[in-house]
Amino acid sequence: MNTVYHEQQNVKLYCNSAKKLEDVSHFHSELEMVVCFSGKVNCFLNGRNFNLGEGDIVLVFPNQVHNYKMLEDGEFLILKFYPEMLPNMKGFFKSYLPGRTKLNFSESDDFKELTYHFRKRYDAEQDNSASLLIGYLNMAMFYIKPLLEAKPIANISLDNFEKIRNYCINNYRSKITLDILSKELHLSGQRISHIFNQNMRLTIPQYVNFLRVSEACQLLADTSDSVAKISADVGFESLRSFNRVFFEIMKMTPREFRDKRKKESDIFGVLA
Repeated sequence: MNTVYHEQQNVKLYCNSAKKLEDVSHFHSELEMVVCFSGKVNCFLNGRNFNLGEGDIVLVFPNQVHNYKMLEDGEFLILKFYPEMLPNMKGFFKSYLPGRTKLNFSESDDFKELTYHFRKRYDAEQDNSASLLIGYLNMAMFYIKPLLEAKPIANISLDNFEKIRNYCINNYRSKITLDILSKELHLSGQRISHIFNQNMRLTIPQYVNFLRVSEACQLLADTSDSVAKISADVGFESLRSFNRVFFEIMKMTPREFRDKRKKESDIFGVLA
């Protein structure tokens, strides 16, 4: 496999500051917001490369492969959260696509002030910090939403890459092959492979497996379903195949992952 991995958070709400960002390609089920207070980094997201500098903000939607190549160490705020953390925005993330992923402090003084509150006041060891962070996030998205230039998915004429990726996201529990994609999207298999690999830096089978393992992780953590049932529910044709792919991506077996999650203490209580 290419060097891409699925990042599994232990909690549904994460906030941290760092001098450097992750330089290995990865994706996750959460939304991710990165705020650059200082320094410089090259971001790869959704098939595009662009630089982040002082005052820049990037918003990564779920299941988008991305990485960061450091150009100059600095201070970065990293927020990862599930859509349900923002009740008023949950439908937005499902029904809209952003026209922009990179924003800047200069576009909203109110948002800039909020990010400094994130940095100064959030403390994971304090009992009320999760509630405080959720409040700040809801306010932040209120200011960010108009800047995203988002449009309803139904009204967007998707390019070929987005069509391929969306088909995978909506159908990964079923069998997906180049022949099936070719018939559904009216593109040649060779062109589909080229477009997808160029934009995602991994193959379609790899991405489909990442999506399946991503859901499997959630089911292993949140349900008591057997590993065999979860394997079938997320689209694997055999338990043996599921165990092999799961280990390749997560570096542990499904049962080890479930046991690990049971032992972990969730500092956010009901938010886990």
